[in-house]
Amino acid sequence: MIYKLSAKSRVIIKFGGSSVRDSFSEALELVQKFHEGNEVVIVLSALKGVTDLLLKLAETRSPEILEELEEIHLGAIEKLGIELSIENEIKELRFILENEKRFPNRKAYVDYVLSFGERLSVKIFSKALEDEGIKSSPVDAFYLIETDGNFGNARVDLEKTKGNIWTIERLLEKGKIPVVTGFLGNFNGIRTTLGRGGSDYTASVLGYLLNARAVLIMSDVKGIYTADPRIVKNARIIPFISYEEALTASRLGMKALHERTIEPIKDRVPLILGKTSEWRLGTLVSDISFKMPIITYKTFRDTAEIGVVGAFHVDVEYPIVEHGRNFVCFLVERDNLEAALNEIHEVVLNESLSTSDDSELWTRI
Repeated sequence: MIYKLSAKSRVIIKFGGSSVRDSFSEALELVQKFHEGNEVVIVLSALKGVTDLLLKLAETRSPEILEELEEIHLGAIEKLGIELSIENEIKELRFILENEKRFPNRKAYVDYVLSFGERLSVKIFSKALEDEGIKSSPVDAFYLIETDGNFGNARVDLEKTKGNIWTIERLLEKGKIPVVTGFLGNFNGIRTTLGRGGSDYTASVLGYLLNARAVLIMSDVKGIYTADPRIVKNARIIPFISYEEALTASRLGMKALHERTIEPIKDRVPLILGKTSEWRLGTLVSDISFKMPIITYKTFRDTAEIGVVGAFHVDVEYPIVEHGRNFVCFLVERDNLEAALNEIHEVVLNESLSTSDDSELWTRI
């Protein structure tokens, strides 16, 4: 199956942190292909591993961690063969670390520190595009995405954000590709973040407000699987899932998408997940379902909850803690999580389901 865009379509492409650092040439080629006759908006995460380092830096203010962060970004700049200074950003970050008392609370301070990951990533990617002859402009979502004041896990105010979308429209009219910081927002002039994985959420918000033809989530993972493939070795890619299935699975702990990603685009804009390094599109989220179960999980201190989306009866002996029209959740001991996931996956994965490989359902762009 070939996913085609209609003439002069708008498409939002979100790249994960590994795409900039490890798969830039593939990401660039993907952007070039979609940019031919279409309007493209790019949303970026921080470079892989940077958000965790920034969290440690906010806590420790360690000069060694700050130096490591600077070296990671300078290494990415060197690898891409571009000339770019990040001296101002590092100087600003150092100032913020020394002035936590300027913020209304600690979470607001941490959000500001975390913002440097996406801001640096966008600056690097935009310059690399320019050097390849592609007109682009970095956009700090602080000036675009309006949120509530729930620092660390803010929710986007779509109505207020709609009033700022003209900044993206103007860049598109000039033939430029806006390169937007994912994950970041603004509450009354103070930086906020949208929660881990929030760049997916940013992309879907822009997809909705810009009336995009599609939102692409490109990362180092092929798409949505029947279970976490790092734990369940025989997990299978799901080529098509419905908005409702994706929304439920995200709420129950599915790692492939931020839990609020589907909300703005549900029944409006199709979302496609794929792997940047292989140019492979793995899962289409739309009104079409392949009727394959999705096994999710959330961990707590001593326990875990395993969710099964798309199955009405699961013949296992674990206690049920929640159930709904299209899902059921089981409680297990955290130490038994891996074994329980594999057991439940084996039970619910119906052998009569299609065994088509994803390569038969998607072709390279």
